[in-house]
Amino acid sequence: MHMKVIAPRSNATSDYAQSWPSSDPNREINRVASAAICTVAAFVPETMSVSLLDESVDRFDDALHMDADIYGLTANVGQATRGIELADKLRAAGKTVIMGGPHVSLAPDLFVDHADCLVVGEFETVAEQLFADLQAGALKPRYTAGKWDMQKSPVPRWDLYPNEHTFAGIVQTSRGCPFECHFCDVIQYLGRVQRHKDNDLIIAELQQLYDLGYNYAVLADDNFTVYRKRTRAILEAIAKWNGKEGREYMAFATQMSIDVARDPDILEMCVEAGLVNAFIGIESDNEESLKESKKRQNLKVNLVDQLRAIVSKGMRLESGLMVGFDHDSKACFERQVSFGMAHPTATFNISVLVAPVATPLYASMVEEKRLVAHEVVSQFPSSGMVSNIIPSQMTREELFIGARWLVSKLFHPESFLERFRNISEILGQSPWDRADASAPRRQPRQKVSELYSNIFRWEMRENRDYAAIVKPAMKIIKANPEIRDGLTELFANFTMAVHTRRRQGIYDAEWAKMDAPPFDSETGNHHWQVAVGSLDDRLLHAANRERELADA
Repeated sequence: MHMKVIAPRSNATSDYAQSWPSSDPNREINRVASAAICTVAAFVPETMSVSLLDESVDRFDDALHMDADIYGLTANVGQATRGIELADKLRAAGKTVIMGGPHVSLAPDLFVDHADCLVVGEFETVAEQLFADLQAGALKPRYTAGKWDMQKSPVPRWDLYPNEHTFAGIVQTSRGCPFECHFCDVIQYLGRVQRHKDNDLIIAELQQLYDLGYNYAVLADDNFTVYRKRTRAILEAIAKWNGKEGREYMAFATQMSIDVARDPDILEMCVEAGLVNAFIGIESDNEESLKESKKRQNLKVNLVDQLRAIVSKGMRLESGLMVGFDHDSKACFERQVSFGMAHPTATFNISVLVAPVATPLYASMVEEKRLVAHEVVSQFPSSGMVSNIIPSQMTREELFIGARWLVSKLFHPESFLERFRNISEILGQSPWDRADASAPRRQPRQKVSELYSNIFRWEMRENRDYAAIVKPAMKIIKANPEIRDGLTELFANFTMAVHTRRRQGIYDAEWAKMDAPPFDSETGNHHWQVAVGSLDDRLLHAANRERELADA
């Protein structure tokens, strides 16, 4: 009996591409490896064979991938509609389909007619029973799972994964988050009590990624610094491993909250361990919007000062900005540009407020009759600047136009260069920039290096604004040799980010020259119609399927 475990490609309406073209015409380079499918594979019994398919690297091909008896599909909200499309295709071919993952667990009724079996909750807790039933020919239509003891986690089957075509490995260090942001579905699925993996297991997983050639890995933790004692223990363990016993240094990234700035010793431990990249959800400088979203950790502090304090210790940051809160008027976009330009960050994760299924925000939008009437749009919200809720102080079209303008302003190369100069004045050293470094930093694999070189050349050729800032940026790097690694990486991150947003159509050089969003213009309306039309096209299969089931 052969099982194939699939990570569906993210919905094409996502504002961030999950992969880039590879030198291999049949494959792509994935941004971050899929821990979900490798984790599931680790539970498949030896009496079965198992293979993996990550559609961010290899698109499903009928001629190549119909070779299994059983198919397991994981689906978060960004993969859900593609997951349904694949599930329907496989079942039509007579295959047995098992679906699980965050969105399946949060809204199982949306998937019940598309799979032979649903796993609702954390797969690990029911894995043994599910595989026993599967081999006995007694697979149940639903398995209701509980909360997994992270201390018992097996090492994921990265040996089965297309690692050569992946930029970053991943190690899940915990599950759950104690905060209660009203737009977050993670706490609805994983809970607010954070559960942690044992340090020895984390190191074992890092060693496996190192042995497979990775130079960079994400520590997947919804808030890595929320429990300070545990954070210090993990960082101490990683620091004892990274760059020691003949190993080169790996670099790591994770998610943190802004309150880590209160603990400079933790920041110093992060950098010492090689954890020099972090995402922080800032969202807004509008205190009323932060209160509305229950983002309490961002209140009553000077957010820019806190970011500068973090960067001064050697951290390279990406800021999360969000627009579309009830307290956001159409003036919020210009305000966010000014706010973002003060951040010592090279890139941003800019999003519009959406209401994921099963969140408090979703429930309140249903009660207030502000959820978009189109069921597929409302239940599978896009992150492509098209919200599934009706904003209180603007239209959905105006929210889209304002967000696209915000992306264009902050990702314009001249805006980046201004922030880059600011960063160069405060950025602290990384371990491998120090004269007494015990080991060199590990270099990326050939395919990843080729990818960056190709994108750099493409932007130099096609993006005159980008080409104009390359020499000034290189001059800044050359003038600061003590932090050359950090500045070089930030420049590379921006290069990849602006290329991705250009490819996705959410960066517009002409919009970047505008002083305000083009709300009432033909060009604004045109891009809105394109975005909505694309969304409708991508979701058409799912919508048609729902109608067919209703008619039946």
